[in-house]
Amino acid sequence: MNTITMVVTVLTLWLVMGLGFLSKYVDCKKNGKTTYEAWMTHEGLLFIASVIIPVLVAFYRVAAG
Repeated sequence: MNTITMVVTVLTLWLVMGLGFLSKYVDCKKNGKTTYEAWMTHEGLLFIASVIIPVLVAFYRVAAG
């Protein structure tokens, strides 16, 4: 997989996960929940994972050579 394809894949993943989390965040705020409770939902945790995992993979690829 070339670099452009990987970048587009990661950006698409972030977009989809971010929109899903944003939807859940708005629902949580409407129901009077805290920001922490919104981040600890499945959508929030998946969004965090979608940001952290590609960064870790990139660091691993750079370190492995």
